[in-house]
Amino acid sequence: PTYFLASMKGVLMNSIELNSPKILSLAYCRSSCYSLQAVSVGVMRSGFYLAVSKESSSSTSTQRSYKRASGLKRWQMVVVSWLIALAIFSLIVLVSTTPSVAVHTNTRSDEAAKDKNKRIQSTRDGDVLVECKLDTPHDTSAPAHGVLRITVRRSISPLASNAFLNMIKSEHFNGCYLFRVVKGFIVQWGIESPHPDKQQAKVKFDKVAIDTPVAGQTLLNVAGSFNFAGGNSGTGQVYVNINNNPHLDKEPGSLPFAMLDGKSMEIIKSVFDGYSAGMGQVKAVKKGADEVKKLFPKMSRIEKCRVVNDY
Repeated sequence: PTYFLASMKGVLMNSIELNSPKILSLAYCRSSCYSLQAVSVGVMRSGFYLAVSKESSSSTSTQRSYKRASGLKRWQMVVVSWLIALAIFSLIVLVSTTPSVAVHTNTRSDEAAKDKNKRIQSTRDGDVLVECKLDTPHDTSAPAHGVLRITVRRSISPLASNAFLNMIKSEHFNGCYLFRVVKGFIVQWGIESPHPDKQQAKVKFDKVAIDTPVAGQTLLNVAGSFNFAGGNSGTGQVYVNINNNPHLDKEPGSLPFAMLDGKSMEIIKSVFDGYSAGMGQVKAVKKGADEVKKLFPKMSRIEKCRVVNDY
């Protein structure tokens, strides 16, 4: 009985594996057949011993009954047991290959993986999030500091968006001062100061073609919209609209390709706007941080930008 139960356990375990969504393999077939063959032998041996016991109780010659019952040769028992095992295994395979609800029911992990793939595909074809850390390094009491979150609309403005993302990856905006701040109008940056290692700053970029407007989707110059200065990526300069500026929509060049969120706009509006145009901001920025600190200590700066979720 112990031998029989142990063998049957092996069959059940293999049956469970066969009903799982795994692919049937030779290892499963082999282990299942061995277990089934063992069951068959167990059944035959059990019958054999029952037969001996029954015949022994009704006969006075136990020796003679044992010899008659053991007339079946060992190899015949093995062959028969293997045939029984194969027949039962074929039945299990037939049942297990029938699709069940458990096999075709998606688990939570499956659904999460699908959702993640959808998000990645959506991001690849659409929006890209960029973060820029803004600070006012020469005036610690200034309120302008924090992280600007810029959503780049690559799906509707791929040329301008990719040009901007390439500038981010080349670290062009790192260390750029907000040299032009016009109250109620725009904030502009993108002129590089000399690098600490005296490396020549890159001041020119390729001018990309103008993106074709998409009806109902192309961004206009509203508060929080973001674009290249003059609609020209070749300058490497960008601006953000503080308020709605519809007159800029009529100027030649690309329309805005990105947007800042509400919290980012609060940071932009806290940037010091008391330096009038033409006071020498551009010249100071080109000379470097020391000159800016001396002449425009309240001027804010983009410390570092990074692409957050560009797939």
